[in-house]
Amino acid sequence: MNHRLRQERTVFLLFLGAVFISLMSALPVVTVSLGTPHYAAAPQQLTFEQLDRNRDGYVDRKEAEAQPGLNTVFDKADRHPDGRLDKVEYAKARALIGPN
Repeated sequence: MNHRLRQERTVFLLFLGAVFISLMSALPVVTVSLGTPHYAAAPQQLTFEQLDRNRDGYVDRKEAEAQPGLNTVFDKADRHPDGRLDKVEYAKARALIGPN
């Protein structure tokens, strides 16, 4: 093989190797700078039907444990202090929890 072609091929392969190494060395910096994804920061709010597991038309305290933050506003949203929320009371509780 021609000496000049071999030298050009070697230079080209060294160039490709240098590009690959530089990209791979920048990868940890890029992944750290991305941080946590925004979609994982806020928990998803469940619908009334998803929380009402026994299908009695109410969400009681045990069923409310599945929704983060609902137990903290449960008493404020419960218009009739019966320990369970209907659809209107659940809508009020979602408003008290905050937007998602």
